[in-house]
Amino acid sequence: MLKKRNTTNIDQAVAAGVNFEITVADLARRSERRAWLVASCASGVALVLAGGYLAVMPLKEKVPFLVVADPYSGTSSLARLTDDVVNRQITASEAINRSNVAHFVLAREAYDLALTNLRDWPTVLTMAAPDVAQPYMELHATNNESSPYRLYGKHSAIRVKILSIVLIGGEHGQTPTGATVRFQRSVYDKTTGGTYPLDSKIATIAFAYKANLRMDDQNRIENPLGFQITSYRVDNDYGSTAPAEVAAPRPRAESKATPTIPADTEAGDATIPPSPLAVEAGYPAPSTSTPPPAIPVTPTAVRRAANGGHRQ
Repeated sequence: MLKKRNTTNIDQAVAAGVNFEITVADLARRSERRAWLVASCASGVALVLAGGYLAVMPLKEKVPFLVVADPYSGTSSLARLTDDVVNRQITASEAINRSNVAHFVLAREAYDLALTNLRDWPTVLTMAAPDVAQPYMELHATNNESSPYRLYGKHSAIRVKILSIVLIGGEHGQTPTGATVRFQRSVYDKTTGGTYPLDSKIATIAFAYKANLRMDDQNRIENPLGFQITSYRVDNDYGSTAPAEVAAPRPRAESKATPTIPADTEAGDATIPPSPLAVEAGYPAPSTSTPPPAIPVTPTAVRRAANGGHRQ
């Protein structure tokens, strides 16, 4: 028999076969490691996406709104449904916007001789654009016969009650650009304490925040965020009912209410405080023969007059 001999070719073939097996095993192990790495990365990305989705879910919450209609006046108002009615939640930006709008409307539409120059003038002129402030200055001008001072003097005041404030704009987290304010005005008699209705109004406002407004320290305290009214329009609100008339208690005979005059002002020389701007020099003294402002006649007053002052 012939003995098998190991030749060089046989050794090379055997080595190549062994290397092939090792290479296939290495490729399988590498592929497995690569597959596990890809699976781990995919799992991590899926977990991150799931966490982000859970974090964004409150923004996608659909909050229903309820439209409430007044059965007497027919006016409608928008109410937001909340879980807690007593402790109603509101964002800081919404609270600031509503507060600025309310401060401007109260200062713009109210009148009180003792507070006009102290509070209303700085508030209106600080928050109003020049086009909006000009009509207010013309309303209180000395040559305006229909100014609040000539109509109501120093013994009457106009009180403002805000009924609702609806912000306009502000979708998708943006700052609102306007508001609609419904309010009622009433005349308060300081001498008797009586109150009678004046009118109901609705104001349409456009505003913006301008941080680069040039103001001194006092005005910056009044308007720290640069809130400015760029458009202001007031219309009659025929849908809302007039405020109820409040009867004042009759003063006793021995304690008659007498109007007080400041120490530095002589009797019959009542003047309105000058405006913060130098355009108002002061109102002239009203004539003693000028009758007081006429009080609107209500249906209740007409019926009482017809019955000799007695109620039906």
